[in-house]
Amino acid sequence: MAAKFSQLIEYRDIEMSDLDTIYDLETKSYNFPWTRNILKDCIINRYDSFAAMYSNNIVGYVISKISSIESHILNLTVDEKYRNNGIGSELLDMVINKCQIVQSEILLLETRLTNDSAIFLYEKYGFKKIGLRKNYYKTSLGKEDAIVYRKILN
Repeated sequence: MAAKFSQLIEYRDIEMSDLDTIYDLETKSYNFPWTRNILKDCIINRYDSFAAMYSNNIVGYVISKISSIESHILNLTVDEKYRNNGIGSELLDMVINKCQIVQSEILLLETRLTNDSAIFLYEKYGFKKIGLRKNYYKTSLGKEDAIVYRKILN
């Protein structure tokens, strides 16, 4: 019996040695990526960050800030070649599980108004729209609004 692709993915904490690979995936995934220095600062400051690994290659990652009251997902990225295989869901599960461990009460995030796959994922996980951030994201035509989502955690 063959293993499902999702069973071949391993997850671990992001390390400083991952910076170049994470930055390459970031720039490949977005027209307006985070800078290398922003990613480096997140790693140095020990943000709650996890990598999805396939054949010793990073194919996805999540960067979040988890605390006992309010937590925030800052960046969730999956390599386009590996999307729709449950990697985003697993990364989201890892953040939610850590939030539960530290007894975080709410989890927040933003996504582009036009990011249908992210919207589907977050709403599937019970995130609720609580507002808009006007002109939050850069686009080739100017700026785009972000939807702010919140999930109440038990």
